[in-house]
Amino acid sequence: MIKTLIFILFILSFSDLAAQKYFSGEISRNTRWQGEIFIDGDVTVPQGVILTIEGGTRIFFKPKSDVLKSGKDKERAELIINGMILAKSNSMSSPIIFTSESKKPQMNDWYGITIKNFYDQSFLQNCIIEFAYKGIICYGSAPIISGGEIRFNHNSGISCEVKAAPIISNLLLMGNGFAGINSELASNPIVSGCTISDNYYGVIVFSRSAPDLGTVPLDETKSKGQNRLSNNFEFDVYNHSNNPVHAQNNIWTSTNARGIPNVIYDKLDNPAYGDVIYLPIFTESRPVVQPPVVIAAAQSEPALDAGSTSQNQASVIPPAPVAEDTAAAIAQQTFSDSIPPLLTTLSESSGQNEEQVSTETALAYNEPPLPAPAEPVIQEPILEAFLDSGKREYVRKVQPEYPKIYLQTGTQGDVLVEVIIDRQGNIEDLRVLRSDGDLFTDASLSALKKFLYKPGQMSGKPVKYKVIERFRFKLKNSQ
Repeated sequence: MIKTLIFILFILSFSDLAAQKYFSGEISRNTRWQGEIFIDGDVTVPQGVILTIEGGTRIFFKPKSDVLKSGKDKERAELIINGMILAKSNSMSSPIIFTSESKKPQMNDWYGITIKNFYDQSFLQNCIIEFAYKGIICYGSAPIISGGEIRFNHNSGISCEVKAAPIISNLLLMGNGFAGINSELASNPIVSGCTISDNYYGVIVFSRSAPDLGTVPLDETKSKGQNRLSNNFEFDVYNHSNNPVHAQNNIWTSTNARGIPNVIYDKLDNPAYGDVIYLPIFTESRPVVQPPVVIAAAQSEPALDAGSTSQNQASVIPPAPVAEDTAAAIAQQTFSDSIPPLLTTLSESSGQNEEQVSTETALAYNEPPLPAPAEPVIQEPILEAFLDSGKREYVRKVQPEYPKIYLQTGTQGDVLVEVIIDRQGNIEDLRVLRSDGDLFTDASLSALKKFLYKPGQMSGKPVKYKVIERFRFKLKNSQ
């Protein structure tokens, strides 16, 4: 009897998996996604249609698949927004995740989210977007993007194209293969409160674009700055436009203003380009609180919901019609309920004063003193930018050996690896994010096994931290 039940459960589970429904094509009416959504081809939201995504929803893209063979990339699924997308979660404890369906995801498994609406403002709050070619493409549009992480995308975290003007705040942009933010073709994004780290370039600017990374004196219509630009492999800001770029009131790896030009490429390096205006810089006098870092979890079965057809399938619920003025109000609302900015600070001295006052008051009324304010909880592993040193430090670093067969064939490539370092400076875990060849991967991991890092500290306390290691295999005579 028990064996029969086990067999029946196995058959039912297999049937559920076999019946897994994938989405592709055009969404013809206002629609709400929640639970788990699986996509194997381009999904288009036409003009006049709103796609609403609930907090906690996970959208899985079948890797290197586009059953429609359409869009910008005929081999990878895309989410194309000609109408509006309202993807909002109230907390990073329940983010909206756009990711690869693969158990071993890689950069470029799917294409990305393209927002093309020139008139209606889309809204993405507390989202994680990873393993795409480009995380978000703002094509002539001005979405509001706040909170969350855009990471491990092959090209850019956010690409602003053709007079795009998104408002970008309180994001972590890390580990993107080309740039955290790319700005081209007269685009003018406004960027504030973001951490932009461990990308090839932090922010790169082309062709008449002028992103606002911080403008002093402060103005409500401009960026307040307070971005953390650090540890990008080439430059933190690369200005390839002839326009000046304002990047004032920001945090850099170097606290000495004389060192900042080393991580900037602008008019000083090539007179054909504009300046990067970085003074004054933002100086932290108090420790920052590392925001929680959410890792996309393995797929799980959502609770059966009205409107869903299977326990393995998310519910796709058409919402009640939304009037145009209501939709605009939703899209343009303030972020008072969003996660705290990456640069939220706590004052140690203020905490001490409060404790002293509360104790004296309690004694006067013969009552027990109030407890001291709790110390901030550090979510480990932290990003290297939040270490006391501001960046990784090595005890031992080894160069990988160039694979002989690739030398003979003139093959070049890169390998990107996410590395978790324990409190003693040893490698605790790693995963390959991108590789241009299996032999490059083998050589990189062989060298990485011999690495030893200096233990990291945050506010004087030992912590686990994470970095992106890039291994470049480039022939000496190549450009």
